[in-house]
Amino acid sequence: MSETMICTACHGPITDRAMKAADKLYHEDHFLCCVCTTSLKSGTVYTKNSELYCESDYMSKFVPVCARCDKYITQECVRAMDKTWHPEHFQCYGCLVQFSGSMSYREKDSHPYCDNCYTDTVLPKCGSCNKPITDRVIKALDTQWHVTCFVCMECKTTFEGSKNFYSVEGQPVCGPCYGVTDQ
Repeated sequence: MSETMICTACHGPITDRAMKAADKLYHEDHFLCCVCTTSLKSGTVYTKNSELYCESDYMSKFVPVCARCDKYITQECVRAMDKTWHPEHFQCYGCLVQFSGSMSYREKDSHPYCDNCYTDTVLPKCGSCNKPITDRVIKALDTQWHVTCFVCMECKTTFEGSKNFYSVEGQPVCGPCYGVTDQ
């Protein structure tokens, strides 16, 4: 005697054609995507947590999208900066070098940068030498300076500590060079 086939969706007996997915049986009329209710009789069927999905709905619900190209990632995936990427699309925003497992990156404005591009394009530049400032900074005269570069434009004396300075044409000048003596 043959065993009665039972529909997973309605729990009723299946007396005609049965549809099968993930070892479960369905009436043809109940073989539907749980999101859009499209018939799954033809085409690819996806299952997750005992639910049936058409390809489009399964992809949109469960497959990550690349932060660069907005396409689904169906194979290897990189997770960084709270985003997902195709490995070939996780690259420096400045020079486009692809990040490998041994490379570090820095983030600025939701973009990844290699160390060189971050230093060259993101870090503030010194008002004197125009090189990136990677350590201590002095902010003066609406500009940022390396501690060693913020010196009197006349005698090159440093202002580190508590020495006062004066602004001459936007450049720092110490009191003696400006003609002011300490009292």
